[in-house]
Amino acid sequence: MRVACFAFAALFLVGAAVQWNDPDPAIWMVAYTAAAALSFAAGSGRVLFGAHLGAAIVFGIAFASIASTLVGAPSEAFTSFEMQAASHEAPREAAGLALLAVWNGVLAVRARRMREPAP
Repeated sequence: MRVACFAFAALFLVGAAVQWNDPDPAIWMVAYTAAAALSFAAGSGRVLFGAHLGAAIVFGIAFASIASTLVGAPSEAFTSFEMQAASHEAPREAAGLALLAVWNGVLAVRARRMREPAP
């Protein structure tokens, strides 16, 4: 699990770095950097249940607000690192938010289990 945490931390840092050319880079850079920091903390053995749960909820709500853009999104929106059309931005953001929400949810469950006393 430590390797996965560090791998996700690296992935999220790359995600933050590629936001420079986004129309609204600041919010995405903060989101991906926060997720990277939380993943790094989890990989380092820090139990941050509240932080992971809070992040999962925030990212989940943000995802829910644009999830409908995934319906009918062309596959080209996800097959290239470069955005091919402006209409690809929202589905790509939705996919990123889903990943951020799910991963932080996994980390929250893991943190909760680590905090529970053994029976």
